[in-house]
Amino acid sequence: MKAYGHLTYEERDRIALLRSTGSNQAAIAREIGRPACTVSRELKRNCNGDGGYRPVSSEGRYLARRQRLRVLDANPELAGFVVERLHEGWTPEQVSGWLAAGNENLPFISFESIYDWIYGPTQKSEKLWKLLPKKRARRGRRKRRKARNTIADRRSIHDRPDDVESRETVGHWEGDLMICKRTRPVLVLKERKSRFVIAAKLSGKTAAETAGAIIDVFRRLDPDIRKSITFDNGGEFAGHGLIRDAFNMATWFCDAYASWQKGAVENMNGRLRRDLPRKRDIDKMNDEELQDILLSHNLTPRKCLGYKTPIQAILKELGIDVKLSFRSNVALRA
Repeated sequence: MKAYGHLTYEERDRIALLRSTGSNQAAIAREIGRPACTVSRELKRNCNGDGGYRPVSSEGRYLARRQRLRVLDANPELAGFVVERLHEGWTPEQVSGWLAAGNENLPFISFESIYDWIYGPTQKSEKLWKLLPKKRARRGRRKRRKARNTIADRRSIHDRPDDVESRETVGHWEGDLMICKRTRPVLVLKERKSRFVIAAKLSGKTAAETAGAIIDVFRRLDPDIRKSITFDNGGEFAGHGLIRDAFNMATWFCDAYASWQKGAVENMNGRLRRDLPRKRDIDKMNDEELQDILLSHNLTPRKCLGYKTPIQAILKELGIDVKLSFRSNVALRA
């Protein structure tokens, strides 16, 4: 049995495979050399809304949780003070106000952060909600705030280096999601210089799911062709820091309501709409069908590439020259 440690992506991939074959949690635990409670906790935390388990989305949720460690989880002294006051009948607002007044040698924390911690996963078993005036196990709905940009550490597209803008160097990507009617989104990634495109179906459009999928794609690519990526300001890209830290990639963001600034992927979306119209049910399309569509686009010669295909262009950047000929609708390597 392995010593305690966080599950790796490879172990999550193994869990998904074993689960798909009908193995129970005890059998999965034996196979990967982990305690059964570790497998149980992983499935409880990281299964999708439909009950399915995918290594990409579970890895994204795990990375997102690690990145957003709550203030009170990171400061045991402050957490102890908050819990003591709650036991004395104080409300989170009173605790926050007292700290804001500088009455303690402790950092300030907002009452919203205290509520978030009380109802968060780390304190769920403690049932601190019983110390609140209304003693509700679930927090009631709060007044909706005015929409605002919630993407932390975003860098403007205007700070993007000239060689990225002019497509002089390879490895600079643009990312977007395509939505079809009542179905899961499709992640689309396009490399600016070679026009090479990659796409993958997602089970949802959360920041964790999106970041996990992008990380899964980029970990398979040569480091020379993963240097930066540009997004719009959709909340699904709020986990860009995970991508940046995983591969030391720069992440750039368009101006608000100016998704046209990432024109490479927007143009690609328009091309893909021929095969993936909004009314198409993506859930009924298997991964092989999607990859066939992408292969067709990546094997289509482009005028801007001197009538080379995106596959030829990106391989050339890696020092591989490929000649293609087409016979009976099949591309052959010369």
